[in-house]
Amino acid sequence: MCKLCKFLPRLGLVLAIVCLGVSGCAGNRKPPAIPVKGKVMYRKTTPPVGALVVFHPASVDREKEIGGKPFGKVGEDGSFTLTTYQEGDGAPAGDYNVTIDWRSKTKESKFAFGEGGGGGVSMLNPRYSDPSKPAFKVSVKQGEANEFTFEVD
Repeated sequence: MCKLCKFLPRLGLVLAIVCLGVSGCAGNRKPPAIPVKGKVMYRKTTPPVGALVVFHPASVDREKEIGGKPFGKVGEDGSFTLTTYQEGDGAPAGDYNVTIDWRSKTKESKFAFGEGGGGGVSMLNPRYSDPSKPAFKVSVKQGEANEFTFEVD
């Protein structure tokens, strides 16, 4: 038997192992983000400027798959846009427990977290910041508007 004939079966085995390895790695891709935006109003009239809106995946496995939690900061008009991988990209499809945390400004927080960011005393009812007992639950769906409005007190 020629040297090439002896080598071909081994080459086939090596190629099969490489192909399996590559296809296994493809399963580690993060799910794509879908645009998500919304509005938060405090006592129906006031935008909680600087509040942090966090979408906690309902499943721990889903959070690991995503690699974190989509989040957004409330703007001057009460609007927010979620970020997961890149600023403003949205959130992957799925079910989420939503938390909203609005903190008073302190000198330290202004520099550490940006204008209006955390560090101070919470200005919302604590029920809005507990992901294990969420005040809001939402589903982000492919092909839908995915616009959410939250009223807090």
